[in-house]
Amino acid sequence: MDGAARILRRYTGASILIAVFLLIVNYIILGTFVFKGMNEGSPPIHVTQAVAEGLHKNGSHYTLEPNAQEWLQKSQAWAMLIGNDGKVIWDYAIPNELPRTYSLAEVAQLSRNYLQDYPVFVWEHELGLVVVGYPKDSLAKYQFHFPISWISDLPYRLLALLFGNILLAALLSLFIGSRLIRAIRPLISGIHTLSEDQHTHVEAKGMFSGIARSINHASSLLQEKNALLKARDEARSNWIAGISHDIRTPLSMVLGYASELEESDAVPYEQQQKASIIRKQGEKLRSLVSDLNLVSMLEYEMQPIHTKPIRLSTLARQIVTDFLNNDLAETFTIELDVTTEQCFVMGDEKLLVRAITNLVQNSIVHNPSGCHIHVQTALSPNERDALLIITDNGKGIEPSMLPDLVELPYSSKRKSPLQNGHGLGLPMVARIAAAHHGHLLLTSDTGKGMTAELCFPLSS
Repeated sequence: MDGAARILRRYTGASILIAVFLLIVNYIILGTFVFKGMNEGSPPIHVTQAVAEGLHKNGSHYTLEPNAQEWLQKSQAWAMLIGNDGKVIWDYAIPNELPRTYSLAEVAQLSRNYLQDYPVFVWEHELGLVVVGYPKDSLAKYQFHFPISWISDLPYRLLALLFGNILLAALLSLFIGSRLIRAIRPLISGIHTLSEDQHTHVEAKGMFSGIARSINHASSLLQEKNALLKARDEARSNWIAGISHDIRTPLSMVLGYASELEESDAVPYEQQQKASIIRKQGEKLRSLVSDLNLVSMLEYEMQPIHTKPIRLSTLARQIVTDFLNNDLAETFTIELDVTTEQCFVMGDEKLLVRAITNLVQNSIVHNPSGCHIHVQTALSPNERDALLIITDNGKGIEPSMLPDLVELPYSSKRKSPLQNGHGLGLPMVARIAAAHHGHLLLTSDTGKGMTAELCFPLSS
């Protein structure tokens, strides 16, 4: 919040300074052409003219038209008529302090500006000179003279002033925007680096120094957490590997003795059957330990990958043949469809065999009443990826449950617990695909079977 408040204060200050600067510039330029407040209401010269034109002599008396008198009242002004001999021959509300006789020099003075601090205006009358005065300190009188050419050019000058303001505002905006972009660019770069999980350092200066320090602090925290996570993952993987190794020796002895008892003629038949059960369950346990160790190594990217060019069609033929030759139940049929022989990928043969075998085995295990399994190799529509697609027409699964199938057992990402099996088969396939820069895509629906699609980058 402190960084945001600092940015807001600086931005507000800069905006105020720009506004004040533009205002001063406009007032200076406009002040040379126009003066504000030159007589609000009725202009004094118009009032003076109205009085001169509305003043009439009837015999020995003078009368002022009502509209002219009304103008004088509204302006709180007074008026008098000075005859050719310098004497006041008519007056209206004239102050008592003013003289009633004026010399030629005095008339010349009052005709310009003031009469004893009263702003006065004069107008010629057939009987003399009409003088209209206003209260003291009510008006400021100045004389201005402009060439006709200047007056003629005034519209063009105002238009030039308008465009000048627009240009100045645009230049100031560009200047401020460029400085803002220069200040923000390192922050954006630092954020992008953080999003890529890399260490970053942004120089803390200018109005965004607080944000830069926050980014640097976040980068340091992320690096520390990543180091801790890596150490924890390595410890977990090493622990699983160690447990797997420790289990193998006693498990091998159990399997060995169980096999001997199962095949010994000296052992009663009933005991041989029990030994057979022990052997089969031990083999399942050995397979589970092996799967757990492999998935753990793949999960933490510790499994060595020995890649070489592999033709997927050859691999698919080998796996389908193995299933057909291993007493596959008659309720299951396997069909191989090789669309192209040009599906070459760079991969670890043992891991790819394990992945494809798991997918076929998944169709067999989850469809005990039998199904038809279709194995296909093909190129993607853009011919950039190699596809191995395994489809069955079994019972399928609800689409909402598909994301759970690639998550590890008892993972917090699973929406529902495991129903049967240890749940390592499909998570293992997904991680083998990821280790080969590919992915596993599952599609299914209840009663419509399941399709598993392995996608790998083509080997060039």
